[in-house]
Amino acid sequence: MALFIPNLSSATNLTNGDFSSGDFSGWSQDIDGLGEPLAGLNDFSLEESPMGEYAAHIETDFWSTAGDTGSTPRNEAFFASTLYQGLDLTASAGQNITLSFDWSFTGEESAFDENFIVGLGDGSGNYHGADGTLGFLLNPMEYGSGTYSATLNTALNNTTGWALEFQLNTGFDGYGSKIVIDNVSLSTVSAVPVPAAVWLMGSALAGLIGFQRKNQA
Repeated sequence: MALFIPNLSSATNLTNGDFSSGDFSGWSQDIDGLGEPLAGLNDFSLEESPMGEYAAHIETDFWSTAGDTGSTPRNEAFFASTLYQGLDLTASAGQNITLSFDWSFTGEESAFDENFIVGLGDGSGNYHGADGTLGFLLNPMEYGSGTYSATLNTALNNTTGWALEFQLNTGFDGYGSKIVIDNVSLSTVSAVPVPAAVWLMGSALAGLIGFQRKNQA
């Protein structure tokens, strides 16, 4: 008899998730469902920290004069800007696939009308959550930041046609919003067997310590 605990070692199934290459290698960009953006506008860019580390930056609805949609647009997207990468969900029996990323959602106005969503795209225009059902991985209703982490439903293991998509849907009030994405990780985590005798020995020791503490009390 053997019990299983998670193994800390893992294999990475995603390219350039920390954008350390200084470019968008491994990633694709889309504007309004029409493909790559035109050169010279700021829908997609990379932010470099003082430490020389990079993060992906997506923005929309910025204008040369904030709030004035009659001024010069700084972004190309009319509907949405999407950064995405096809996923390798290969996993062996007993393995889990874990997805995580850091995110930040900010902008010029607190009452923004942009919409930021993250989901598993199936190629049909639908998004799915970590459980594989229709929905989103993340859909913040206000500006903020955080780290997302989830284990994907094992029913997704070894299926194909999936992409991780970060989409910023544009508003029409002339006040821009932006998202910053970094440290995107997709990993397969194995389980390692632990002999039942070792597990029972540990349980017995824990029980003995508890018994001794009770007597001392």
